[in-house]
Amino acid sequence: MIRNKDRKIAVVYFSLGGNTEYVVQRILEAIGDETAVDVVRLEPIRPYADAGPMKYIKGGAAASLGSRPQLKPYSFDPKKYDAVIVGSPIWAGTIAPPIRTFLLANKIKGKKIGVALCSSSGRADKCFSRIEKYLKKTEIISKLSLVDPAKNKNGGDLYEIRRFVREIMEARG
Repeated sequence: MIRNKDRKIAVVYFSLGGNTEYVVQRILEAIGDETAVDVVRLEPIRPYADAGPMKYIKGGAAASLGSRPQLKPYSFDPKKYDAVIVGSPIWAGTIAPPIRTFLLANKIKGKKIGVALCSSSGRADKCFSRIEKYLKKTEIISKLSLVDPAKNKNGGDLYEIRRFVREIMEARG
């Protein structure tokens, strides 16, 4: 368990296929202190198809076209947090549209930022670059990219998740 008194962390994520949610659960286990973390699961008002070819066609098109879907109400006040962890699947080489909506709607400058991405390809560099553009002058202090972690569930992924959390916690001081 890693502790930092009187400081809060927000874990903001979107998950459709379960990979990002699996990683968020492992991140929370690595942090260990549930009182230090607020979890915000983003949900679009109009849900995406979660199976079949339409999952890829509509989701990929929405991501490629820069869609910003309306989200169900959530609670997030950036002033409450010194660190924010953002979790997203990679769709068509970029973040999932609900994460784009969140990043554009919330100013999270000056925070310690960690970004956890899940994909089937492992090619996350382009996606990290796009997120940095949305964050404008806010440094990502820790990056995590995993390939189908909920399906693979291997020790290497768990090691990487713990490294990711440790980097964030150390940067917080």
